[in-house]
Amino acid sequence: MTESPAPATIDPTQRLLAAAGPVFAERGFDRATVREIANVADVNVAAVSYYFGDKMGLYRAVITAIREKRERAYPTPEVGKQTPQQDLERLIRTLLSRMLAADETGWEAMLMMREMQTPTPAFEGMIHGYFQPLYEALCKTIESLLPPLDSKSAWQTSALVPQMALGVVGQCLHYRIGRPVMAHLISPKLIQTHYGLDSLCNQITASTLAACGDLTVIDQYKLLFPSPLNEPHDVSCQQ
Repeated sequence: MTESPAPATIDPTQRLLAAAGPVFAERGFDRATVREIANVADVNVAAVSYYFGDKMGLYRAVITAIREKRERAYPTPEVGKQTPQQDLERLIRTLLSRMLAADETGWEAMLMMREMQTPTPAFEGMIHGYFQPLYEALCKTIESLLPPLDSKSAWQTSALVPQMALGVVGQCLHYRIGRPVMAHLISPKLIQTHYGLDSLCNQITASTLAACGDLTVIDQYKLLFPSPLNEPHDVSCQQ
């Protein structure tokens, strides 16, 4: 997976970032070496400490670059200017888009997944800078969709809202990491026609709205999805 050295005409910091990403993704932070990264970048080993302080500084810069790239492509929507139902759909679409987005080489998604599975000191910054704004907007929107609770039951909202928000995140994440499983459980035709971004966004939005007490999941799905549910379609599982 290690890429070819970056052209010598590119700024050394950019060459180091371009070289470090695939190495960190393939080997993990602990097993990746500064020497290997410097060799790929075609710079002196001392350049890492000069430009980034140390290996962790370089690693943080790589994570930040990935985060900022995804944020530019799929910025966190501002909530409160549309209906809560519309806000929820936009938030879920953004979350799904970020998770399903494919980089050209594949190492970006691999590195982000590795960081979530085996956190480093960069993990906290990644959560607060990348996930927290979207998570907080999701919590705010879900809370506005839930029916009013009396004062004796209001305490439940403090637990219920985060659980529902994380449930949405979990559904979106599954469609990123569960693709190999889906290929064995679901027919290729069904995956092709009903597992794209729009279909998944509609399904997760409908399920969440139904969980908030806003109609049933079937009613929500009929409103969100352009094709009536009673149209003939392939619902067979993979054999």
